[in-house]
Parts: sequence; structure tokens; C-alpha cells
Amino acid sequence: MTTTGRQRPAPPHVARAPRPAAVRRAEAAARAKERRQVRRRRTFLVAAVVVLLVAALAVAVPTLLGRDHGAAPEAAPTAIASSRPTPTPTTPPAPTARELAAATITTAWDDRWRGAKGFLGKASGPASCTGSAADPTRCTQKFAGGTLVWLPSKKATTPGTGGTVTVAQTDDATTDLVIVNKQRPLDPKTFAPKKLVAVAGPGEVMRPEAASALRAMFRGASKADVPLAVHSAYRAYEVQASTYEGWVAAHGKKQADNESARPGYSEHQTGLGVDVVAGTGSCTAMGCFGSTHQAAWVAKNAWRYGFVVRYPKGQEKTTGYMYEPWHVRYVGKQVAADVRATGAKTLEGFFGLPAARTY
Repeated sequence: MTTTGRQRPAPPHVARAPRPAAVRRAEAAARAKERRQVRRRRTFLVAAVVVLLVAALAVAVPTLLGRDHGAAPEAAPTAIASSRPTPTPTTPPAPTARELAAATITTAWDDRWRGAKGFLGKASGPASCTGSAADPTRCTQKFAGGTLVWLPSKKATTPGTGGTVTVAQTDDATTDLVIVNKQRPLDPKTFAPKKLVAVAGPGEVMRPEAASALRAMFRGASKADVPLAVHSAYRAYEVQASTYEGWVAAHGKKQADNESARPGYSEHQTGLGVDVVAGTGSCTAMGCFGSTHQAAWVAKNAWRYGFVVRYPKGQEKTTGYMYEPWHVRYVGKQVAADVRATGAKTLEGFFGLPAARTY
């Protein structure tokens, strides 16, 4: 019989002898050491992985967010940024002739009247010009104390150059700033103020504002012991015509024109001019007024009350009239103070108007 397919019988058990205790202790120590080494290797690998991950995130996250402080940009963003069109610097257009003309008043002309510190005061609106942008014809600007009008220079290339300027009120007979002389008649020549009040009895009258200022000046003169009196105040067109013809009859036309205004050209006709004389003393006439204490006081103090000596000595070629220390003209306290502060000798000079020696 064969044994194919049959299970072999197990060999008999052979009993082993027990290992010594020293061997067992050595084997246990070896196994403990091996476990410690495995743990150290595992800890090192984990730490290395963590460090690599942190380093990768430190580089990748700011780049993805576009906030890589100090790091060089990646190639792709650089290519995109460089493909954007660079803005072309634009040159501001050259100012038009109208813009240059409108700028003129704020850069030069108002300095003549001491700007915002003088009688003009602050501007109440911007300058405006008529005409086209290329050819402005007339510009104006309003201020607290008056309106300026100027004709722009055709050759001006920068603000504040060229042109002529006037105070509009110097042409308006209804204002306190009207300037009348041999080249500047009243408009109309028969002009008469709408309201007049007495300054020395019923026969001598002036505009209310001038009359009030004259009374204040007379009070000041009296306190200074140099009393004043009115010789001649307002004269109507017809009265001035009679006065002028009287001078012509007595002295001839040439001499008359040096000492008396033709009708329509007289400051007396505005209601703002007045001839004063000494109220007391040995001289109470115009002819000797210049030698009196009153004349000296008027020359020194009239501006405080809003008056100027209209025809000063040495200015005959500008005013067109002989020296008249007795003739004072009301312009208001602010303008009178400005005339004094700027050192202007005449109202023509102060307002930049041409001399008016002859008609």
C-alpha cells in the first residue's frame, strides 16, 4: 500500500531547554533600543514634512494673493502687466485769449487799487469777457467797491500783461467816483443829481453823502480852531454856464478855461465838489485861502472825512486847472484813504486816467 494522499503523522514533541536569564535580558534591551530608533526616525520625518509645507505656503500664498512684499513677481503676471498700454502724458492746452484776458485783473490791475485791502475790496464774482475766445473785446469784474472794465491787449501771451483798465464808476455821474474834467464831460452834459440837501443855508446844497461828510469835516475844523465856511457848492448846468461866461467876459476864454469849467464839465455840477473858505479871520475869500491855517488843516485832514483837494499845486498839466486849495471833492473815506496811501497827486493819476490839460 502506498501513502499518497494521506497525512503524515506529526513528529514526536521534542522538549527544549529554557534560555538563560541573561540572554533574555539582552534580547529585551535590543528590542527596546530598536523601538526607540524607529520613533526617532518617524519624528524626524514628520518634522521635515512640516517644515517643507510651511516653506511652500510662505512662497505660494502671497504670490497667489498678489501681495508678495518684496518678492520678485512671477513670469506670468509680469507679462500681463507689460502688455497693458502706458498712459501718454498730456500737455494742458494753451490758454485762450479770453482766458488770458480774464486772468489779467487778478494778477496785475487790482494792485493799483491795493487789492482786497483798498477801496475795491473783495471780488464779488469772476471776470467775464465778451467776444470770442480768440478775440475778447471787453472784460469786467465786480468788486465790493466798484466794477473794473478793461479792453484786453491783442498781443498778451501771459496773464497780467497789456490792456487798459478803468473803474466803471468813474464814467457814471450818479456815483461818488465819477471823474469829470476837460476830456471827460458828464453824461449827459445837463446831468443833475436826483437828491440834494442843504449844507449852508437853502442856497448851498450837495448830495446827501457829501453833505454829511462836509458837516463832519466842518465840526472837526472847528474843534481844531480853524473854522470853515462854504463859498460855493452845487451848481446846476445853467448856473455853471452863467459862471463860465462871466469868467470869459472878464478875463477872456483862455484864462477862463484855466480857472472855470465849461457847463457839463464841472465838478460842482456833480453835487460832490465844494469851494470852502476860512470861517473867521482876516482872510475869508478864496484868493487868499491858500495862506490860511484853514487851508493847511484841509490839506492835512480832508481825507479823514472822504474828501481830496482836487486841484493841487504843480498838477496843472494833469487836472487842466490852476492850483485851488479851496476846492475839495468828495470820494468817500475809503477812496480818499487809498489816494493818500498810494501817494497819488490827482484823481486822474489814482484811477489811471489820461491827463486833461485842454478840452
